[in-house]
Amino acid sequence: MASSGVSAADRLRRAAESRKLVRIKRSPRNADRVNGFVVAVGSKWALIADTGDGGFFEGLVAIRVKDVVKVKNDSSFEERFARTRPEWPPTAPADLDLDTTAGLLRGMSAISPLLAIEQERRFHSRMTWIGVLYEVTRRWLWLREVRPDATWRKRPLGYKLRRITKVSVSDRYLTALAAIAGTAPTH
Repeated sequence: MASSGVSAADRLRRAAESRKLVRIKRSPRNADRVNGFVVAVGSKWALIADTGDGGFFEGLVAIRVKDVVKVKNDSSFEERFARTRPEWPPTAPADLDLDTTAGLLRGMSAISPLLAIEQERRFHSRMTWIGVLYEVTRRWLWLREVRPDATWRKRPLGYKLRRITKVSVSDRYLTALAAIAGTAPTH
């Protein structure tokens, strides 16, 4: 599925139409690979039903279309197993805005109170921040973050929207937080 002359958006759309498990390689070089089923593609963002080891569904991941380097079909047992799960077939939430970063963030926070963002170009290693959306403006995301010890920062921290390369939501964030410290706050 990675032929020259075909845009990343077209490769992602083909993957969505085929309902095949794919492995998506992204730039920059330190960006992690995304495995799952493409469920929707917009002008800026693509939404993936993320799968983990064994083909279990692990939430939704949005990646920038322009960062996609390669989309490769994965015909392993994980695809066949995913099709037996109660979550099959994965679908995109209604009215999720994949054409603007601000709209995407608002929509993802409506799916789950905790979201994770990455800014892979900002650092030489992959870093993830998890928190509750506090505010989104034209250029900034204000996130009230949870620290590694499951305590909450008192003030929201700001991130430039144009630097966000990946956004994800997953029940595993809520489960981990509840196990360590209680429930997630609202803003």
